[in-house]
Amino acid sequence: MSTSEVLTEREQKLLIALVKMVDQYLDEHGDEVDSLAESAGEHAIEALAAFGLMENINTRFGRWTEAGNRFRQEFNRIKGYRSVENPGGIRLVGRPKPES
Repeated sequence: MSTSEVLTEREQKLLIALVKMVDQYLDEHGDEVDSLAESAGEHAIEALAAFGLMENINTRFGRWTEAGNRFRQEFNRIKGYRSVENPGGIRLVGRPKPES
């Protein structure tokens, strides 16, 4: 059974957001995540560890567990880029400035 099957929809949404924030704002060194000694990062690692997605190494570092890596893989929009196609949503398109 995957992690997402045991979580409520509400927990899953919150964990997806938290994992995205960790991936976007905290530094990764191999399989370790550095909280950058910021309390928000430390709390994020602690919260993810409570759900078994990370393990606390010490007060500054955490490590993704197998369950955490599976969760990230299952919701791959977390780590990599995926299509931003959103029916009914706004899509921004830019053009380069003309050379002057």
